[in-house]
Amino acid sequence: MNTARLEGWAEELKVLVAEDSAQESEAAQRLDATARLMEAAQEDADIAAAKARSSRNALAKVTEQIRRSHPDPGEAGAHPGATERQQENPTPHAPSSVAGVILSFLRDQSEATYGEITNQVRRMRPDVVAENCARDLGRLVNRGLLVRPRLGVYRLAGTQDEPMNP
Repeated sequence: MNTARLEGWAEELKVLVAEDSAQESEAAQRLDATARLMEAAQEDADIAAAKARSSRNALAKVTEQIRRSHPDPGEAGAHPGATERQQENPTPHAPSSVAGVILSFLRDQSEATYGEITNQVRRMRPDVVAENCARDLGRLVNRGLLVRPRLGVYRLAGTQDEPMNP
């Protein structure tokens, strides 16, 4: 084969090698830059996920604290000076929740039996069954708003003697 022709191809190949090497170097730099961006994006995503998890946990704890300090939204309508007539004839300001009815009723009583409480709840909330009263009484006792001085008897916490089941 002709040496001059081989030398011409060699010159052309040198140019191609130089161009290809430059493109290879440029591609490697872009890959490195992209890898750094991916790492930074992953770090940002991890931080955002940790913040979101922390915020959700904080919200859950605050919501639980609110729930514990305010046993029932319906209680807001109840007030300590409610008369027996107001309790028997619900008004727009009467408590609408079972827990609110129970707390309102016990504010005017030194203590009340389970039967008296369920009768009052039936007067104020005819749609409620006795099982709901038991459930709400248990929750109010667990939250520390009511005490059971004797079996089947309830009173507001902080009145008279110590609870049987705090």
